[in-house]
Amino acid sequence: MYADHTAGDGDPALDSSDAAGLGRTGIQRLCPGLVGANFTITSPPDPAYNCVAYAAGVTDDWWSQAGIYPWPNAPRTPDIGSLISVFRSQGYELCADASIADGYEKVALYAANGLWTHAARQLPGGQWSSKLGVYEDISHESPQALAGDAYGAVHCIMRRKLPGGG
Repeated sequence: MYADHTAGDGDPALDSSDAAGLGRTGIQRLCPGLVGANFTITSPPDPAYNCVAYAAGVTDDWWSQAGIYPWPNAPRTPDIGSLISVFRSQGYELCADASIADGYEKVALYAANGLWTHAARQLPGGQWSSKLGVYEDISHESPQALAGDAYGAVHCIMRRKLPGGG
Protein backbone atom coordinates (compact mmCIF):
# COMPACT_ATOMS: atom_id res chain seq x y z
CA MET A 1 0.00 0.00 0.00
CA TYR A 2 2.79 2.44 0.84
CA ALA A 3 5.72 3.17 -1.41
CA ASP A 4 9.08 4.24 -0.09
CA HIS A 5 9.01 7.71 1.39
CA THR A 6 11.12 10.46 -0.08
CA ALA A 7 11.85 12.91 2.72
CA GLY A 8 11.18 16.50 1.91
CA ASP A 9 8.35 15.93 -0.55
CA GLY A 10 5.64 16.79 1.93
CA ASP A 11 4.37 13.34 2.86
CA PRO A 12 4.89 9.66 2.16
CA ALA A 13 4.30 8.61 -1.39
CA LEU A 14 1.13 6.56 -1.41
CA ASP A 15 -0.18 4.71 -4.41
CA SER A 16 -3.30 5.77 -6.26
CA SER A 17 -5.29 2.73 -5.08
CA ASP A 18 -5.99 4.78 -1.93
CA ALA A 19 -7.71 7.61 -3.85
CA ALA A 20 -10.81 7.37 -1.65
CA GLY A 21 -8.71 8.11 1.43
CA LEU A 22 -6.73 6.20 3.97
CA GLY A 23 -9.47 5.72 6.56
CA ARG A 24 -8.70 4.96 10.21
CA THR A 25 -6.91 1.68 9.50
CA GLY A 26 -4.69 3.17 6.78
CA ILE A 27 -3.85 6.15 8.97
CA GLN A 28 -2.89 3.84 11.82
CA ARG A 29 -0.66 1.83 9.47
CA LEU A 30 1.01 5.07 8.38
CA CYS A 31 1.33 6.33 11.97
CA PRO A 32 1.42 3.40 14.41
CA GLY A 33 1.55 5.88 17.30
CA LEU A 34 -2.12 6.53 16.60
CA VAL A 35 -3.14 2.92 17.30
CA GLY A 36 -5.24 3.08 20.45
CA ALA A 37 -4.86 6.87 20.53
CA ASN A 38 -7.58 9.47 20.33
CA PHE A 39 -7.57 10.91 16.80
CA THR A 40 -10.29 12.16 14.50
CA ILE A 41 -10.50 12.37 10.72
CA THR A 42 -11.52 16.00 10.18
CA SER A 43 -11.74 16.27 6.38
CA PRO A 44 -11.96 14.10 3.29
CA PRO A 45 -8.98 13.68 0.94
CA ASP A 46 -8.03 16.85 -0.95
CA PRO A 47 -5.07 17.03 -3.34
CA ALA A 48 -5.14 20.85 -3.42
CA TYR A 49 -2.87 21.29 -0.38
CA ASN A 50 -0.29 19.44 1.70
CA CYS A 51 0.87 19.37 5.30
CA VAL A 52 3.27 22.33 5.02
CA ALA A 53 0.71 24.68 3.48
CA TYR A 54 -1.94 23.42 5.91
CA ALA A 55 0.29 23.99 8.94
CA ALA A 56 0.80 27.57 7.70
CA GLY A 57 -2.99 28.02 7.37
CA VAL A 58 -3.21 27.60 3.57
CA THR A 59 -5.75 25.12 2.20
CA ASP A 60 -5.64 25.95 -1.50
CA ASP A 61 -2.01 25.34 -2.44
CA TRP A 62 0.72 22.72 -2.19
CA TRP A 63 4.01 24.00 -0.71
CA SER A 64 7.23 22.16 -1.53
CA GLN A 65 10.85 22.89 -2.32
CA ALA A 66 10.24 21.31 -5.74
CA GLY A 67 10.48 24.18 -8.24
CA ILE A 68 6.88 24.06 -9.48
CA TYR A 69 5.36 24.75 -6.04
CA PRO A 70 5.35 27.80 -3.76
CA TRP A 71 8.14 27.76 -1.16
CA PRO A 72 8.07 31.10 0.64
CA ASN A 73 11.37 32.88 1.18
CA ALA A 74 13.59 29.84 1.76
CA PRO A 75 16.26 27.85 -0.06
CA ARG A 76 14.69 25.19 -2.28
CA THR A 77 16.21 22.19 -0.55
CA PRO A 78 14.70 19.26 1.36
CA ASP A 79 16.84 20.09 4.42
CA ILE A 80 14.93 20.72 7.65
CA GLY A 81 16.65 24.13 7.85
CA SER A 82 14.84 25.14 4.67
CA LEU A 83 11.46 24.25 6.20
CA ILE A 84 12.36 26.22 9.33
CA SER A 85 13.14 29.19 7.05
CA VAL A 86 9.72 28.85 5.39
CA PHE A 87 7.99 29.14 8.76
CA ARG A 88 10.27 31.97 9.91
CA SER A 89 9.19 33.84 6.77
CA GLN A 90 5.60 33.39 7.98
CA GLY A 91 6.36 35.00 11.35
CA TYR A 92 7.21 31.87 13.38
CA GLU A 93 10.11 31.54 15.82
CA LEU A 94 11.61 28.50 17.52
CA CYS A 95 10.16 27.79 20.97
CA ALA A 96 10.81 25.41 23.82
CA ASP A 97 7.85 23.03 23.75
CA ALA A 98 4.50 22.00 22.32
CA SER A 99 2.36 23.14 25.25
CA ILE A 100 -0.46 25.54 24.51
CA ALA A 101 0.48 29.20 25.00
CA ASP A 102 -2.05 32.03 25.19
CA GLY A 103 -1.72 34.43 22.28
CA TYR A 104 0.33 32.06 20.09
CA GLU A 105 -0.19 29.42 17.45
CA LYS A 106 2.34 26.63 17.09
CA VAL A 107 3.60 24.24 14.46
CA ALA A 108 5.62 21.04 14.80
CA LEU A 109 8.19 20.31 12.09
CA TYR A 110 9.28 16.72 11.50
CA ALA A 111 12.48 15.37 9.99
CA ALA A 112 14.33 12.16 9.23
CA ASN A 113 18.06 12.11 8.51
CA GLY A 114 18.16 15.91 8.33
CA LEU A 115 15.40 16.15 5.72
CA TRP A 116 11.94 17.55 6.43
CA THR A 117 9.06 15.12 6.25
CA HIS A 118 5.94 16.71 7.75
CA ALA A 119 4.43 19.71 9.49
CA ALA A 120 1.49 19.83 11.91
CA ARG A 121 -0.29 22.74 13.58
CA GLN A 122 -1.71 23.18 17.05
CA LEU A 123 -5.43 23.84 17.30
CA PRO A 124 -6.81 26.49 19.71
CA GLY A 125 -7.83 23.86 22.28
CA GLY A 126 -4.35 22.32 22.40
CA GLN A 127 -4.85 19.33 20.09
CA TRP A 128 -2.82 19.08 16.90
CA SER A 129 -3.92 18.81 13.29
CA SER A 130 -2.16 17.26 10.28
CA LYS A 131 -2.80 16.95 6.57
CA LEU A 132 -1.72 13.51 5.35
CA GLY A 133 -0.44 14.09 1.81
CA VAL A 134 -3.35 14.24 -0.63
CA TYR A 135 -5.46 12.37 1.89
CA GLU A 136 -7.37 13.26 5.04
CA ASP A 137 -6.73 15.90 7.68
CA ILE A 138 -6.70 14.52 11.20
CA SER A 139 -6.65 15.93 14.71
CA HIS A 140 -4.41 14.17 17.22
CA GLU A 141 -3.41 14.69 20.83
CA SER A 142 0.31 15.38 20.43
CA PRO A 143 2.89 15.92 17.71
CA GLN A 144 4.73 12.80 18.91
CA ALA A 145 1.75 10.63 17.90
CA LEU A 146 2.89 10.85 14.26
CA ALA A 147 6.56 10.09 14.92
CA GLY A 148 7.82 6.88 13.34
CA ASP A 149 9.00 5.45 10.05
CA ALA A 150 6.74 7.60 7.85
CA TYR A 151 7.48 11.01 9.33
CA GLY A 152 10.61 10.58 11.41
CA ALA A 153 10.66 12.59 14.63
CA VAL A 154 9.55 16.02 15.73
CA HIS A 155 12.57 18.18 14.92
CA CYS A 156 11.32 21.42 16.48
CA ILE A 157 8.32 23.42 17.59
CA MET A 158 7.78 26.96 16.33
CA ARG A 159 5.29 29.64 17.36
CA ARG A 160 3.94 32.96 16.15
CA LYS A 161 1.77 35.54 17.80
CA LEU A 162 -1.88 35.45 16.95
CA PRO A 163 -3.30 38.72 15.64
CA GLY A 164 -4.00 40.79 18.75
CA GLY A 165 -2.33 38.08 20.87
CA GLY A 166 0.29 38.05 23.64
